[in-house]
Amino acid sequence: MTVQLLDIVLFSHDGRQRALPLKPGIVNVITGASKTGKSALIDIVDYCFGSNECRVPEGPIRRSVAWFGLRLQLSSGQVFVARRCPDAASSSEDFFVATDARVEIPEAGSLRQTTNSKGAAAMLAGWTGIRDNVHEPPQGQRRPPLSATVRHALALCFQRQDEIIRRQQLFHGTDDSFFAQALKDTLPYFLGAVDDEHVRKQEELRRVREQLRLTERRLAELAALRGDGLSKADTLLAQARDAGLSNALPHTWEETVTALRSVAQTPIGNVDVALPDGSEYARLSEERAHLLESQRRLRDEISAARTFQNDEKGFTREAQEQRARLVTIGVFDGSAPGHSCPLCAQALPVEMAPPVVEEIRSALGSVSSRLQSVSRVEPQIERAIAELEKRMLGIQQALVKNRTQMESVRSAEERLSEAHNDASRKAHILGRIGLYLESMPDLPDTKALEEQAGDLRARIQKLEEELSDERVRERLYSITAILGERMTKWARALDLEHSGSPLRLDVKKLTVVADTPDGPVPMDRMGSGENWVGYHLIAHLALHQWFVQRARPVPRFLFLDQPSQVYFPPEKDLEGSMVLVSEDDRLAVSRMFRLVFDAIAEVAPGLQVIITEHADINEDWYRQAVAERWRGGLKLVPDDWPRREAQG
Repeated sequence: MTVQLLDIVLFSHDGRQRALPLKPGIVNVITGASKTGKSALIDIVDYCFGSNECRVPEGPIRRSVAWFGLRLQLSSGQVFVARRCPDAASSSEDFFVATDARVEIPEAGSLRQTTNSKGAAAMLAGWTGIRDNVHEPPQGQRRPPLSATVRHALALCFQRQDEIIRRQQLFHGTDDSFFAQALKDTLPYFLGAVDDEHVRKQEELRRVREQLRLTERRLAELAALRGDGLSKADTLLAQARDAGLSNALPHTWEETVTALRSVAQTPIGNVDVALPDGSEYARLSEERAHLLESQRRLRDEISAARTFQNDEKGFTREAQEQRARLVTIGVFDGSAPGHSCPLCAQALPVEMAPPVVEEIRSALGSVSSRLQSVSRVEPQIERAIAELEKRMLGIQQALVKNRTQMESVRSAEERLSEAHNDASRKAHILGRIGLYLESMPDLPDTKALEEQAGDLRARIQKLEEELSDERVRERLYSITAILGERMTKWARALDLEHSGSPLRLDVKKLTVVADTPDGPVPMDRMGSGENWVGYHLIAHLALHQWFVQRARPVPRFLFLDQPSQVYFPPEKDLEGSMVLVSEDDRLAVSRMFRLVFDAIAEVAPGLQVIITEHADINEDWYRQAVAERWRGGLKLVPDDWPRREAQG
């Protein structure tokens, strides 16, 4: 997604605004005299793009401005971003953001905080097209992983007046060694040597490595079972064969485990005890089984009889209570008619007639009859329970006698003792086999696990190759070679020193290098300010052409602050007409600007260049690109804007 500038806007403390209109996709020149605010434009844009510090110089601009704003052109619409000018603090957290298909510059009174610096940075990164990314430092280095942000991208978009002429510094902000290292780490991402899928592949590599570790752990567990477990499984199976529980002779560990599982399924009750034929112990064992069965049946019968007895007693109590209620005190003596009161013998109306006496007498007789039947049965139940308990006592005595006889026979029979020892031994072996099998983990298919591990290793190898530093270096070498061809061609057009030798961008050292027959010559060993400015220009133009052509996530604008200063210092001509400049210098300046215009035209409308200059070249193509001329009192901040002190 492209980000280009449509307006740089300043808002005064009393509600006025000053907008500097810019055109996207072409070169925009702001020319004018010194001390008009041209160099502050980079600082304003940088501040609105989330800088931690407002670097706008102290003076009329900071004291006269309440908010700085930018109207931006995106591929999907327009955005207006404003940030409050700080007072005593180094920066402000107050951001105002408005988005739409077409955004107008808002009135000063409508500006308010809608987000903070973190929110604005996230939005700016999204508009620029920066996706999730991370740079992992080489092994052995202590600095933490780093993600490329819009702040790193802006280092490729600004060339201050004092930066464009430096021989030791090619990029904005790299006089700070920490930021220089951060740019070295993130530049491969911006160039595309580390593609947008890098983070996804890194996450996939971590996931696949974890899967491989789990698979190898399971294979190691299986190997341990086959190693240490093989001897134990064989030992257990040998003991089972010796005890007569198995006759298997397996050849592999898997077959041994299968045989042990088969042995473990043998029920303990099926472990035979070899007794002598017709032995007394066998007869006594059979007799004891019959006695135990008889004892169980008698217990059930006694329990049922006692339950019946308890139910009968409950019925008797209930029936007696009902009979007592019916008998009362001789009410029903049989002399009163059916419709007379049973108490006073007075005749009653039909509707008030009590129950028929005969019906009550019938119910009373039925209850009494049942009570008599129960009373007759009760002694029989008691006798039955007593008989059952007598038989139970006899069986218990027989069991005691049987047990005494069995113990006597067992101690006397040596063979029987051996048989019991054999049964105990078999049961012990079965228990050990069961414990061994229960402690064994589920055994997956070893072949399938090995195939899975092989597939995972192949995937890891492929991802490591795609993410390897060597692959990144190869792609960087290819990219810088392409950039070097463009830089070499443009250096020859500008007649720069060492332009006869191939040039390249040294990403590791963040400089331009000429590969001469006598060895590499970096920019800081090249002479004259003309060469330093020229190499800054061709390096940044080559980079931005690449960013546009490869759709890389870098803002599509490049700020160049006074690139002609080595040819045309401000003090030479206050009007900027270059009359006092030599013909050679005028031609050199013209060639330099012509190169910028031609380079932008090659990728139009993908790149916007903003040049702040004091020179005013008398060429139509240059004059048509001038956005504003700040001379004759015109400047960035009008003189009549109130200062902050006046508002206090």
